[in-house]
Amino acid sequence: MPPSIHHLPEEVANQIAAGEVVQRPASIVKELIENSLDAGATEITVLIHDAGRTSIQVIDNGSGIDADDLPSAFARHATSKLRSADDLFALNTLGFRGEALASISAVSHSNIKSRTADEPAATELSCEGGKLGTPKKVAGALGTAITAKNLFFNVPARRQFLKNDTIEFRHISETFTSIALAQPQTRLILKHNGKDVWLLEAGNPRQRVTQILGRKANERLVPIEEKTDVVHCDGFVLRPEHARKTRGDQYLYVNRRPIRSGYLHKAVTEAFAGLLPVEHHPAYVLYLKVPADRVDVNVHPAKTEVKFEDDRVIYAILRSAVKRALGIHQVTPTLDFETNLQHHVNWDLTSQPEAPKVHVNPDYNPFRTPSTSGQRGTAKESFDFFAPPRTEAASQASLAWEPLEETPESGVHPASFCLLLPPHFAIASLKNGLVTVHVPRARRHIFQQKTAAALQLGEGITAQTWLFPEVLDLPSTSRWEAWVDILPRLGFQWTEEEGERRLVAGPYFLEPSEAMEWLESILAAHPEHTEDALQQAINQWLSNWAYKKSMPQATDLPALLDELFALDNPWVNAQGKAIARILDGEALSAQFQ
Repeated sequence: MPPSIHHLPEEVANQIAAGEVVQRPASIVKELIENSLDAGATEITVLIHDAGRTSIQVIDNGSGIDADDLPSAFARHATSKLRSADDLFALNTLGFRGEALASISAVSHSNIKSRTADEPAATELSCEGGKLGTPKKVAGALGTAITAKNLFFNVPARRQFLKNDTIEFRHISETFTSIALAQPQTRLILKHNGKDVWLLEAGNPRQRVTQILGRKANERLVPIEEKTDVVHCDGFVLRPEHARKTRGDQYLYVNRRPIRSGYLHKAVTEAFAGLLPVEHHPAYVLYLKVPADRVDVNVHPAKTEVKFEDDRVIYAILRSAVKRALGIHQVTPTLDFETNLQHHVNWDLTSQPEAPKVHVNPDYNPFRTPSTSGQRGTAKESFDFFAPPRTEAASQASLAWEPLEETPESGVHPASFCLLLPPHFAIASLKNGLVTVHVPRARRHIFQQKTAAALQLGEGITAQTWLFPEVLDLPSTSRWEAWVDILPRLGFQWTEEEGERRLVAGPYFLEPSEAMEWLESILAAHPEHTEDALQQAINQWLSNWAYKKSMPQATDLPALLDELFALDNPWVNAQGKAIARILDGEALSAQFQ
């Protein structure tokens, strides 16, 4: 007999429904900040303890909630932002479903304290696992403070699926900054375990982008602006040379609501066509303003997906706006159709053009070829290393060299026996032959192996003390905290005084400026990624550095070769490309058969 159909208890239904809204601590932060913004707050403070497991508190100076409405605030599908279904087609608020506080209170110990401008005191109400307490009057400032403690205390299966504190707080920080980028007029503060992580003062959009992406981003920004009846696009893209292989720093907003859209991301990527290396992603912060009745934000409980009425048109406009801005700011070559062509071309119709001058060799004979009999010819000289030498005396004289006075017994020769061969090669003599080394690949291979050992085996890279310490300026301390235990293994040492962090030593193979650039690249990655992905992120910078760095002096080559040949495999790198090749007597003999 099949089981009968029955209604779920309200407590169970609320916990199931909460799973759609409250996926992790970052979900609570998102919902509460959006409620504060809808209440007109100009200052919002977010206090986090233990990455949200212990406590999440959001305090704002918004309009507050009437004391009589506090019990309804925790009820499911109770909201002040909708009155009828027609309002869904004219949404101007970030929240509207009336599910956030109900879902949060269903899986935590929640508390709300709020005061409006008409009330002399604040009202406080608690709700534990969906069970309301008794409202009471307390002292409190204008606005609302909501606290959620002991997240998932009644759903242990959900709690055990939370990641470690580093990962969970990273999600909180990313959620916070994603919202902050769209609200530059609001002062926003994020603290973790009592420490300031983000302190974002109110300002204009460019200032807010610089606050979050770093001061260096200011000079890299290309402003975007395009107004049409369908969509108003504005914001910024970063210049192509600052694109990265890893996804990150891509922020897209519709009516100030952060969204994810692979479709519109492709529009931006197409605008960069021909400007980015393969598999690189442009960075951008773009705001789309669309009439409320032409976009549906009621697609997913997380409200990060939307549907447009004119999605193809918006795609084309966005792509065109980005491409036009890149051209205006001389990132791409443009044709100026408004300037008179006469300004660029000198039209002189009175003078006769000169006939092109062609130089002809009257002695050239295409059927004449050089021969070993000494017949002269004009065929192109061969630069093949193993090609037989020409028999002309002049050519042989040009190949004369000074013989070596002494041949070392073993190993690589001293510096005087090393030869640089631009652009990338070095040649050194061995006991029975020559070794040719691709220097950039050798550098990259050496330090990739060392960083891999430092990360996986804990074998630290040797640190080199700097004469002048470097001050580290980070927009967020959360990036630093995520790496603070790993950086010493990579050779970095620092001091902290009066809130200022000074780097005093770095990896021995990098100059201080190079080490600081590498450090910024490392901090942009996430240490909780898989080892392969993390190693790839670090190696990407090392690869670029190896090719940009100038060739070493001949006196420095022996040390580089010693490090290379101390590795288990000095001949081929991880991509299967040759690093070093030996030319010995047998190989040469084969060419003289």
